[in-house]
Amino acid sequence: MSKPLLYLLAGNGSAADWWEDAIPHFQHYQVQALELPGFGDNPEPPCADLADYAQALLRLTRPGQAILAVGVNALIVLHALQRRPGHFSRSVLLAPVGAFLWQRRLPALMSPLPLRKGIHWLLSHKPHWFAHKFSVQRWTPAQYRRMGEGYRRCRAFVPYWDQLRADTALPLLEWITDPVELVWGDQDQVLGIAQAAAWSAILARADLRISLQAGWGHYPWIDAPATFAAWLESGPEGFVAHTKGGRLRLAELAGQPVPKALTLADSADPRLPPLLASAPNALWAVRSSSYGEDQADAANAGLSTTYLRVPSDQVAARVRQLRSEGVEEVVVQRFITPLVSGIAFVRHLAVEVEWLEGHLEALADGQATPQRATLSRLGPAWRSGEFQALQGLTATALWRFLQGVLKAFHYVPGDVEWAWDGQQLWLLQYRPISEHGWRRHLTSANIAEILPPQPSRFVEYGQRRAAASIPAIMARWDSRVLQDNEPFTAVFGGASYINNDLFLARLSDWGISAANYSGEVGGATPALPWRPLRLLRSLPRLWRMQRSARAHLQNLAPGLQRFDQELAQLRADGADGQQLADWFCRFYVFVVQGNLCIATALASSGGALLGRPPTAYDNLQNSPHRLPWETDPGTPRPALTDLPLQPLPAWPASITLAHRLGLPGLRGYYLQVREWYRDNLMRIFFRLHHAMPEAQRAHWFGPHPQVRSRDGSFWQDGSQGSEQATGFMIYPGQVQGILGQDILLEDSLDPGRHAEYQAARAVIARMGGRLSHGSTLLRELRKPSAVLPQVGSEWLGCEVLLHDGELRLVAAHGAGLATPRAS
Repeated sequence: MSKPLLYLLAGNGSAADWWEDAIPHFQHYQVQALELPGFGDNPEPPCADLADYAQALLRLTRPGQAILAVGVNALIVLHALQRRPGHFSRSVLLAPVGAFLWQRRLPALMSPLPLRKGIHWLLSHKPHWFAHKFSVQRWTPAQYRRMGEGYRRCRAFVPYWDQLRADTALPLLEWITDPVELVWGDQDQVLGIAQAAAWSAILARADLRISLQAGWGHYPWIDAPATFAAWLESGPEGFVAHTKGGRLRLAELAGQPVPKALTLADSADPRLPPLLASAPNALWAVRSSSYGEDQADAANAGLSTTYLRVPSDQVAARVRQLRSEGVEEVVVQRFITPLVSGIAFVRHLAVEVEWLEGHLEALADGQATPQRATLSRLGPAWRSGEFQALQGLTATALWRFLQGVLKAFHYVPGDVEWAWDGQQLWLLQYRPISEHGWRRHLTSANIAEILPPQPSRFVEYGQRRAAASIPAIMARWDSRVLQDNEPFTAVFGGASYINNDLFLARLSDWGISAANYSGEVGGATPALPWRPLRLLRSLPRLWRMQRSARAHLQNLAPGLQRFDQELAQLRADGADGQQLADWFCRFYVFVVQGNLCIATALASSGGALLGRPPTAYDNLQNSPHRLPWETDPGTPRPALTDLPLQPLPAWPASITLAHRLGLPGLRGYYLQVREWYRDNLMRIFFRLHHAMPEAQRAHWFGPHPQVRSRDGSFWQDGSQGSEQATGFMIYPGQVQGILGQDILLEDSLDPGRHAEYQAARAVIARMGGRLSHGSTLLRELRKPSAVLPQVGSEWLGCEVLLHDGELRLVAAHGAGLATPRAS
């Protein structure tokens, strides 16, 4: 019987011979050391990005085998699993790289190219100078030479640091469901176990186990190869991460104040008596830690009984009782007698907290009504209630404590149980939030212009899965977006809306009025005033934002080509609906990130003084890919025809130079790029629609059950905003006719209705932004048009006059109605 295969993949700078000490010690596995392109003796050039490395890893490995990977290449394994679930039968990742990249010193240190090349030379020629980083042990001269030779041959070392960025490291990893084993050594001088809590939040749905190995450094297969091989062959070890007990242990490893606790599967566990003996007069809490509780998509809280104030001599009996009820694990935790306790729903921008004097059990039993407050960084509109100092606990102390817990779990919003004993705050429990109605500002503006009120299951699936990954690209100019960890879209009433908080948080930090944002995308926002001092401090960041956004435009064409080729391959392989939907999630992240960079370039373009070249709307003849609700791949399409991607518009040399220098006046050219981008996206959507197998179209292209029913802007907690969207003129002109016939009245502008807009004498929309695709189309058509939020349906069928954005009623029976006009 042949042995199972185990792939060995070390980190940046590695070569296959780094594993020579360990390979002879494997008994159960047949092992194969891997070298990715640009590493060791692999003749292929270094890959362009992490996605290419993931594809290369999939090509180099056979499905159904095990892998052990280290450091940054452990991250590549996760990207491979995200692309091809189940590809590896077992994934063991040693000290993975990817968490807190924007806060770690080493990536910042390696940012300057000369310094990076210098360190590469030193690692290659003087590896013994880094001995204290490699290991707490002293290696032989031959081992140091081997390490240096690996670095010397690694052509990927220098460019890898450019590709390993906070905005590209972690997209969509929260959807991995494979078994993953993470391991750290307590002597690791590069990456420590404190990151384990962050990784449990990043891999929120993986079947995750975590190990801490005493005495291990960053290279345990060199320090103690026989012990390392024996540990690896002993099978999955470590504790289950996604349980109540697992998260408490992770929080403790991350330095959070957790009452002394132990997670048990057996009342006879030899660790229990020493724990009880450590505090003989203490009382204990005995709680379930079921595998089905506190998961990322289902809280399932309260499935089992919790026992409080349990004396030491009764703890074992309570453990047996919970185990007899089918609970997989039991947490025994020292009972804290609180003066104040509470529950908090925590995100970086805001904390929604409930509290009472005494213990939380009074709240759970319905015997007490808690006090409530919402604390927020953004401003008065986001706050409610007030937390008054109580029993020595202040709002500031509570905020700092809760934000510390949040940071430990990589800023992923969580539900925190806490207690104040008069001296300090204690973390009693952390769980991911599966569903919560935040005091968060949402809008249907923009999304209503590109997706129907009831989109297909296909597009809603991609939109929800991509929502948390999309904003990362903004970290290229402001890393605080990663701490905010706000999704691009959020759910209200089962339907997706644009999350205004994502953008308003940045404006607040930059000192920019929110009116600029609402005017460009449409809708209305809570008040955020100009703050001149903040704006002055933010000027370098805004300059970096402009440069980063403009530079990203060059990545659009090759990115479209790559995804188009991937789709063609999927279709050739006979991909099913699920495979297409998972591919669409990655594509959706790329699509919206590109749009965010284009929008940023537009916002900082400084007008169109350098000209307005024609856009893709200049020629929409023979365009079967452009139709109403064209952004939903589930929208019915004409028969498949050959629609190759169009090249990026060529600019005159003077415009290219102005673009690179960051000069103003380029709005017209950035609009040209945006509409070229959208037109090519619709070509890919056209092919994607036809790639879906006929038998699965009814499911994937059928309507999503929930309808997007809220218009305009509102709070996610259900309260209606008091802000009123403003109107504006899109294109000047005077037209008289019947509203709804000669003059179209649209809820929102859909560029796929270009034929209807071309046939109409004028167009009015109740919602839209100055820079929307629909507004661009109407300007291109030179069609008199305006956005007028106050136009009511009672005017339909009446004769009206539209004059430069102002609408007047001509028919006498409407004389008493207000006159909507653009601002």
